[in-house]
Amino acid sequence: MKTAVAKGWFVAIALLVITPIHASAQWAQGRAGRVWAKTAVFLQKTDEQFGPIGERQVWLGNGESDARAIFTDIIVGLHPRIDLWLQIPYYDLRFDRPAIGELQTDGFGDIRAWLRWQFASLLGGSTPVALRVGAKAPIGDSPLDAEVIPVGEGQWDLEAFAEIGHSFWPVPAYAELWLGYRARFANTDNDIDPGGEYVYLAEVGVQPSQGTLLKATVDGLIGRGFVQEGFPIATKRRILNVQFAGAVRTGPVWPEVGVRIPLSGRLFPAGPQFVFALSTQFN
Repeated sequence: MKTAVAKGWFVAIALLVITPIHASAQWAQGRAGRVWAKTAVFLQKTDEQFGPIGERQVWLGNGESDARAIFTDIIVGLHPRIDLWLQIPYYDLRFDRPAIGELQTDGFGDIRAWLRWQFASLLGGSTPVALRVGAKAPIGDSPLDAEVIPVGEGQWDLEAFAEIGHSFWPVPAYAELWLGYRARFANTDNDIDPGGEYVYLAEVGVQPSQGTLLKATVDGLIGRGFVQEGFPIATKRRILNVQFAGAVRTGPVWPEVGVRIPLSGRLFPAGPQFVFALSTQFN
């Protein structure tokens, strides 16, 4: 039965799943058939969340979330200026409530796919400008059950991003900016219209030496109001993260280690995420 209690618990637990993740910033692959791939492991264990007015507070029932996620991103060049980007997540999620016990779910989450068109190369090619459009398919399980953690959101999304980057060569450094909007469709199974989101990312990186990379990223989203069972909810979710990461080239592979820290937010977990990743390119 779709009780209000079950719905409230569903929404709280779902926030463990939908923290936004991005792949490493990339210019267009430059030719058809070139492939860039990255697998990243994210670990987050926290007993705090950002509440409905942005305050840090303990989880419902003094619980603790223990979330592990593996994101695989594959970018395939279709044309010198057009890429196909696929993102496949896998989750292992636990939520421990001292008075009740532990909930645990694992499985593949919702899959995202984008097409990116680098339609301009300004300043002699050092400043690419691109448009990226895509969709999220509700592949992950999202049952309306107070005792099951969902690994999916249950609704389709459509997304559009404007991207601009700049290489400071001969200084071995770059900068990027992404601005986008995510239209999130209603989920008729749980009678929730989650509302759209404005999404942003800014990143700077530098290569201190050949085969090394240091980068800093600011990313986040600002959600619009959502509607539950026909009633508008005033609280809007948002998150602002900063991430620091470093990578060292080992043959054709770039191992990467980083930490992603939420600075502020509403209706999101408040603990840091630790990131371990491997990326490579196939010509």
